[in-house]
Amino acid sequence: MEFFLKFIVGIAIATLSSFITVRLSLARFRTEKWWEKKVSAYEQVIEAFHGSKKFATEHMDAEFKGKELPKERDEELRAIAKVARDEILKATDIGAFILSDEALNILKDYEKESDKLSDCHSWIEYLDTDLGITDKYMKKIISEAKRDLQQ
Repeated sequence: MEFFLKFIVGIAIATLSSFITVRLSLARFRTEKWWEKKVSAYEQVIEAFHGSKKFATEHMDAEFKGKELPKERDEELRAIAKVARDEILKATDIGAFILSDEALNILKDYEKESDKLSDCHSWIEYLDTDLGITDKYMKKIISEAKRDLQQ
């Protein structure tokens, strides 16, 4: 009888221990997967800022060299910038699912500030303002991503 009681207690302890181990493993797995999704979301936004920044950077470089970009390259950069802007706006709309509240605020502020580009009076002013805004908010989102992902 004593042997049977020890056997039952041993099985109960092993079962409880296994249950706790599995629960902790699943919780860790979920946390790691969630973190990976957050990293991916921030990467997409940062890549979009990079694509947006590329338009102004290449055009500014050409202007300073007194040259004009080839039509094909200009069209390519415009397409990249459009996709990048769309990606940033998409992240603003659906990013609340993964991105931090501060990251969403940064994206909303970027959208508001970049809407003012139509107030520019010259091509150079437009490029300079666009580059400044994009660079500023790209740095802010990188900083927020680092902060958010360390948690």
